[in-house]
Amino acid sequence: MRIGLTDIWEFSEVIAQAEEGWHFNLRAGELKVEGISKELLQQLKNDQEYDTELLPSIFTFREILWQPDVFTESVKSLPGLRILQAYCEETNELYQNSESPTRQLYSQLLQELSDCCEKAISSLEEDGASVKKVLGEFRTAAFPIIKFFIYHPQNKPAHYRDAVNRLNYAVKVMLTQFFGKYTELTDPFWEVTFTAAASHQKSKTENS
Repeated sequence: MRIGLTDIWEFSEVIAQAEEGWHFNLRAGELKVEGISKELLQQLKNDQEYDTELLPSIFTFREILWQPDVFTESVKSLPGLRILQAYCEETNELYQNSESPTRQLYSQLLQELSDCCEKAISSLEEDGASVKKVLGEFRTAAFPIIKFFIYHPQNKPAHYRDAVNRLNYAVKVMLTQFFGKYTELTDPFWEVTFTAAASHQKSKTENS
């Protein structure tokens, strides 16, 4: 079963007291985070350790992800990509060393965004690279990662509104200036499965 970002929280409340056996995978573009427990999903919704400045730091303040066609030369694009990559790597290392399971999940998303930056940097360093094509592919690949963080329930309302406005503008720019296609923009989503055997085994153990 496939469930969208905004619907998953209500779904998690419905099954909060239900039987065991639910399994969740997060899909964000090429990234697939598997084996997320029901408990971790509920922790994400109420994550008091979520850094509310993370969204502006990886998107709203990063013009490389939404600014229009002012990067006519690769030399103008590379600094923004390298700065964003450095931020993602630094934050990723911090989160990987944390004992927080939610931060462990965020670290995988940040690593994917860092990899998107690395791929774009490598492409732009090649002779004859098309800046528009490279940035279009970069923004398309980063889109589901960014959208996951935009719709995190712990964001500040002002940060959320600013990011949504930037994202809508970024989509328009991608489609009109960076050779993007609407069908290539993929929303992140949750894959939800239920294994009845797990619930049945738990019930047998409790009754024995």
